[in-house]
Amino acid sequence: MNVPVRRALMLALLVLLLVVIGIADRLVARTAPRPAPALDALSTLRVASPVATESSAWFCAGGSGAQGGAPATIVLTNTGIRPVHGTLSAVTASTAPEPTPWAGAHTVALSVPADGQVTVGAAQLGSSGLVAAAVVLDGGGVAVSEVVQSPLGWGMAPCAPSTAPDWYFAHGATAVGGGLVLSLFNPTATDSVVDVSLVSSTAGYLAPAAYQGIDVPPGTLVTENIGDHAPDDASIATEVTALSGGVVASELESVGTPGDGGVSLTLGSPATAPEWVFPQSTEIPGGSVVFHVLNPTPDPAVVSVAVELSQGAGAEPLTMRVPARSLATLTAGNVTRIPAGTPYALVFTSRGAGIVVSREVTAPSGSPAPTPEVGDVPGVPGASRRWLVPGIVAPGSQAWALAVVDVGPRPATVRLTTPSGGAIPGQPVRSVEPGSPLVLGPSPGLPFASAPFEVRADQPVAVELDALPVAAPGVVVVPAFTAS
Repeated sequence: MNVPVRRALMLALLVLLLVVIGIADRLVARTAPRPAPALDALSTLRVASPVATESSAWFCAGGSGAQGGAPATIVLTNTGIRPVHGTLSAVTASTAPEPTPWAGAHTVALSVPADGQVTVGAAQLGSSGLVAAAVVLDGGGVAVSEVVQSPLGWGMAPCAPSTAPDWYFAHGATAVGGGLVLSLFNPTATDSVVDVSLVSSTAGYLAPAAYQGIDVPPGTLVTENIGDHAPDDASIATEVTALSGGVVASELESVGTPGDGGVSLTLGSPATAPEWVFPQSTEIPGGSVVFHVLNPTPDPAVVSVAVELSQGAGAEPLTMRVPARSLATLTAGNVTRIPAGTPYALVFTSRGAGIVVSREVTAPSGSPAPTPEVGDVPGVPGASRRWLVPGIVAPGSQAWALAVVDVGPRPATVRLTTPSGGAIPGQPVRSVEPGSPLVLGPSPGLPFASAPFEVRADQPVAVELDALPVAAPGVVVVPAFTAS
């Protein structure tokens, strides 16, 4: 099949998918005005099985085209034993009063090799402004993520396999020298209307009038500058609620100046969760690690924080009380039971209300630009027996450390494999004890670099791959996808 014919077929598949989604939206709207979504916090990280999967889709937002402030690279990783083909359609943030669906969309044909990975660079997205992309594939087994780069550094986040009516971000900052931009992408065939509310650590719950009833037409990207309504706020959470339809929501955060700041891309969580895991954090002299806990529910949350050490027995758990619709913080440097200079894991478990948890890492200033010194990443909302970790594609980047936390009742046997399950030479079978994370690093070498790999375990585990070049561990995390 020649390229023009294949591209036409993929574009037709995209249109068909959007029409089907639109029909489903209309049918749901007739039976219930606001149905309960069948989503959980792990939904955005699940890879569709390649077995008997005829098509799949992923949606990315937050980065820019080649001449924009945060050029994006879309990363596609195939866990299957067969190549997968598809189309990427990118649109620029809408400025027209009544935008046309998919106006000016830029289309790229895709082919993802078996057990491999490909990228689509910012120059192929066809815009200099902020962009969103819909990836439609003729099979499953492919995970899609997004890398952004700027003079402040680089960051990486998963794309979303579906829209959702709700999205939560536990932390962002609009302090002087930074910015926080919310992207709302509607890849469906029906209109969506959303409300955006904010939870500030100082000002409390905010519902700016300008953020109520935001119209997000089909096939468009709408962006909002959070700093317009919450200026100079060092800790602010965001909640997105769709009154009709569904969207994909992400935040692009920039902090500080080149050589003394960072850039973070975050995909929101489509739901709260009772458990959030941070498999590896490290306190370094002159830096800080702060955890932000958002409780967006009408009920108070009592949160137990388990401290797990890579060497020796874990410390006594901490207890946090987070009132309804509020934000609380835990500064690791203020907790004497968390040692400095030693990797540790934290597991946040909420009794009652669901929560969303994010980690903010700040390194000592002084690293040359564009090495990021500040990074914001969400935790892992639960655990799985199988995780896909994409290869790192930022120029000059490499792995800092891979951490695995066992959240099951007994020791986990862990293997590192190729995405399709093949053996990796030199990687033995490892055992991970509950309460004592396995940390491979610093700079563990292959396969923790440009090649994707999987972590497979016989007990539920959570994983984190920290990347370089950064000024401190945890500033940039490579998103892992649950492949089971």
